[in-house]
Formats: sequence, structure tokens, C-alpha cells
Amino acid sequence: MLYTVIRLIFALAASGIAFVMLSNARDTYVAGRRRVIRSDSGVLAGTAAVFLAVTVTLSLIPVENAVFGFREPEDSFRYNHTGEILEIDEYGGCALVVASTGDERVTTHVLPQRGDGKWLLETVYNRRRDVTTLGYCMAERLYVPGADDCFVIVARSASGSIADDPSNVTDSRNTRFQVVSYPDTMTFYYGYVSDMDDKYVLYVDGEKLVFSE
Repeated sequence: MLYTVIRLIFALAASGIAFVMLSNARDTYVAGRRRVIRSDSGVLAGTAAVFLAVTVTLSLIPVENAVFGFREPEDSFRYNHTGEILEIDEYGGCALVVASTGDERVTTHVLPQRGDGKWLLETVYNRRRDVTTLGYCMAERLYVPGADDCFVIVARSASGSIADDPSNVTDSRNTRFQVVSYPDTMTFYYGYVSDMDDKYVLYVDGEKLVFSE
């Protein structure tokens, strides 16, 4: 993925500069001052710390979101994720992406959209979700970054079998749930709920499911 390659390039460049500076600090003696870096191990430890810091920082706060953005949600997803896209639904200012990674595994992602129409990256920095289970069924609320709006998603858990697929999903908001069911994947329900609150209740095959705050 280009997302990972770019971060590795910046991290390697920064750690290379740090290595040179720390090596000079180790070799240079300033009268009356104690050296901070005294050994090769200190240089290597400092270099590794810079590499890790740059990698984590660029992963949490991607510069791509501020610099250019993406024309289509598909472009944003493929920039930093892998998997076959099964479904993309756009809802005013965001898009839900459902992707298959093989072995009947399905992943979900919410991509934010800027005011100028450009699509942004989803990262661990702007990703917020709540997950709960009911038997072999799993439900989650995947929030739109910076908002209380979210996608409510229901599917069987990884430990369930095809017989555990939910067949009827409703909620206290009368949300219209869409169904994704492709070959080699599980049956998958999702619906868009605005202004989520603690009174929200989900019903899966007649059983009540309440998310804990």
C-alpha cells in the first residue's frame, strides 16, 4: 500500500538524519558538559526512537488529509486498506465501505468527506466504534468522524456458523437496514442512524440488544 510505503520513506529519512546527528553528538566533546550519547547502543536506541515516533505520528495524523484528499471513496479506501470492496454507500459527508478479506471475513470502514468534496483517509486517529454481542451475533456502531451519526452493523460473529446469520434486524428509530450477502461472505446488515443517543435499542431476530455507553 502506498500509505505504508510513504510512511516508511519519511521514517527512514528522519531516522537517517537522527543517526548522523546522534553519532556526531557521541563523538563531539564539549568542555564542561557531559555527553548525552556515549556509545553506539545509545545512537541506535535514539535512531530507533525517532523512526518509531515518526511512523506513529504520520499514521495517526495523515498529511494526505490536509494536502490533497481523494476524488472517490474507492481511492481513499485502496490507499491504506486491502481487500475486495463489496459495498460502498455514501451518506451526506461520509461513506461506508464493506470489504472482504477472505475466509468469510468482512471489514467495515467509514470514510469522511471534506467540504470541497474530497474524500479523506480513515485511520485509528478518527475511528470510533462500539461493539456488543448477542449469542453468535455481533453488532457494532461505527461512527462518522467528528459526529454522533453512525452506521449500525449486524452480522454473526467469527465463532458462529452460517446457521447463526441474523434474519431480521430492526431498531427503535425505524431505520431501514440494507443487506449485503455475497458468495463466500456472511450475511451482513447495516443502517445509518443520525444523532445516536443512549436511548437507542436494536432488535436482532426479536431479541433486544442495548449498547452500553
